[in-house]
Amino acid sequence: MAADAETPFLKVCGLTRVADVRGAEAAGADFCGLIVEIERSPRSITREQAVLLARACRARPVLVVEDMPADDIAGLLQATGAAAVQLHGADAEYVREVARAVGDHAAVWRPVGLPEEAADREAAVAEAMAETDAALEARASAIVLDTRTPRAPGGAPGTGGTGRTCDWVAAATIVARCDAPVILAGGLSPENLREALQATGAAGMDLSSSLEREPGRKCPQRLRDLARTWHEIAGD
Repeated sequence: MAADAETPFLKVCGLTRVADVRGAEAAGADFCGLIVEIERSPRSITREQAVLLARACRARPVLVVEDMPADDIAGLLQATGAAAVQLHGADAEYVREVARAVGDHAAVWRPVGLPEEAADREAAVAEAMAETDAALEARASAIVLDTRTPRAPGGAPGTGGTGRTCDWVAAATIVARCDAPVILAGGLSPENLREALQATGAAGMDLSSSLEREPGRKCPQRLRDLARTWHEIAGD
């Protein structure tokens, strides 16, 4: 996934403008995350916008979708040339269906949720590993560990979009046990990035809201802060 398996890679997500894509790339982003038609996200863009932004990317685009039909995803990947699709929603069978439709044209990333701070860490790891194993068996090629969102009344908990860190001790255990690359997301910022890498050993880091001046609009100064931190990490 990265040029050097020992070197962590960087994804900046929730990009909505070409100027922000350029800022993310200048900061060292290997992947640019585009959230496509997830209405609950203030960073969501249309499919048409995704095509335009992806074509403007010099880094590798990643489409972030939720319950989008597999054939639609395959068509959008072809139109954008995206390197990966990050699948939220549904279950492992959905991952399998998308992986079958996508084939070798793009990687399939699957988010797995962890609590902010696990009261029972062993149980949290076991639950996350069960989801991870099911996703990998369904042909996901990478796991995105993110903070689990609260359960809505009568519904299931979601994953991601909280801006809060997940349990890094549990995350480190999953990284050590997982046979695929694990990307850490949730509450990451230029200020805690080095600590997060050291604590978890994740293959990649995924940042979004900490870089914004408002939802969907990245702050140039925060991107410069990220660039300084990431270049220091890369130089270690």
